[in-house]
Amino acid sequence: MLGCNQNITIWQRKKTPGTGCEFFVRKILPVKCRWRNRTERDINNLTSNIYTSCIAIIPYYPGLSGLELKEGDIMALGVCDIDITGNSPYTIGDVKRLYSPNIAVIKSIAYNFSDNNSGDFEMKGKHLRLTGD
Repeated sequence: MLGCNQNITIWQRKKTPGTGCEFFVRKILPVKCRWRNRTERDINNLTSNIYTSCIAIIPYYPGLSGLELKEGDIMALGVCDIDITGNSPYTIGDVKRLYSPNIAVIKSIAYNFSDNNSGDFEMKGKHLRLTGD
């Protein structure tokens, strides 16, 4: 797959059965992925906001279907060895500040595994596309 040379860390948001307490499970993906940061400007009613969005392309591998990603999970560029515990200094905000701008909350997930005839698919192959900010 073109341009796949980055390690990516994922923190999956989980809930404890019964209590509903939230916790995160950290996983480093076993394949090299593609990562891209985009800086965008949003101009609306005399105000301007600049924000960074991240896109990760994860090539298909046999265990990918068991990854079970969902919106609200967190992705970061590189091998990150910090667990999000919810207690300072390991809250979501602390970890985001530490790895900024190469970290994002996943906003959308696209499973591109079908054999269609689009040029994008042929160039990238079967993959999972994560978008976040």
